[in-house]
Amino acid sequence: MDEKKLVAFLKQSRKILVDFFPSGSPALLPVIFSSLVWAVTRRAEVKKKILEVKVWLEPETLKNKPAEFVLDFFESRPELKAAYEEEIKNRDFRALRPAFRALYPVLGLMDPFLEKLFSFELKNGDYRRLVAGFRPRLEEALSEIQAAVLRKNFWKTVDQVCAEFLKLGWTLLTEDEVRQLLKKAMEKI
Repeated sequence: MDEKKLVAFLKQSRKILVDFFPSGSPALLPVIFSSLVWAVTRRAEVKKKILEVKVWLEPETLKNKPAEFVLDFFESRPELKAAYEEEIKNRDFRALRPAFRALYPVLGLMDPFLEKLFSFELKNGDYRRLVAGFRPRLEEALSEIQAAVLRKNFWKTVDQVCAEFLKLGWTLLTEDEVRQLLKKAMEKI
């Protein structure tokens, strides 16, 4: 896959969608990225997935995970084990559970929207910052999405972006290597 073509496509997508979001919006690139990933796996469900954004977090499921599941989540990831060493050692679930509710959708479920929304923190291994800013940044992005979907031609524009994305090739876009290339290319725009 030609990286220049991918970067050009992403820049064009951003240029098209920027009219729907405020300047410097944290939601713009995650919306593009998640829309494109979903377009590959479920072309017909892009609109539904964007509108069902609150389902991504599975809040009741996360709140009810047993303590051992939460502990295993932190212990099984070296980067989290190091970042939360004291809390794990002391079995401090008052600190671990809120961190789990923020980190699990991003690292455990690998939600594309959340991965992109918190890409800076993930890249820098700043998990505590991700946890501290999780709720406010997510709420800001979700409110921007809700405002954008009410604007005229939003869905037509998203369909247009997805159609262009699909021209890049269905088979290639399902590969993990290509998803990683897509993430890298998005960092450049």
